[in-house]
Amino acid sequence: MEKNIIILCCGYPYATDMAFGYHVSKVLEKTKLPENVDFLEVGGSACMVPSFVEGKDKLIVVDVFKVDAEPGTVVRLKQEEVPLKVDGKTDIDKFHLIEMLEQIKISGKCPEAIFIGVVPKDTRTVGEKLTPEVKKQIPKVIDLILKEVSQ
Repeated sequence: MEKNIIILCCGYPYATDMAFGYHVSKVLEKTKLPENVDFLEVGGSACMVPSFVEGKDKLIVVDVFKVDAEPGTVVRLKQEEVPLKVDGKTDIDKFHLIEMLEQIKISGKCPEAIFIGVVPKDTRTVGEKLTPEVKKQIPKVIDLILKEVSQ
């Protein structure tokens, strides 16, 4: 039986590397995804769509993740590995997303959650373009997503 999968692409179009998920969503729009796969471009508000997530078999979140690695490093994380603190401050968007998933677990209808993305280089500049280190990883991340949906 095919898994019911949802992909949430996070990021704002004018936030330099923080727009990574947005740019991935633009590629996914042109990609033929299997019938059992839905995707949404959600800005930073992935936590605002619990009704889309609850009851799915698998959730793939595409975003930037500030882990201890070089900018442009592609990462695949489990829920418990997602960093909720960045530079000593809480990453509110990710905190609320994880909190939403914990609340859905109570219903017994929480999907397996996989987090795919890159380590950002520039998260402060306002701009439409990704840094070269991050931009060049879009095809690799698309391949990882397609691998996840085919499993």
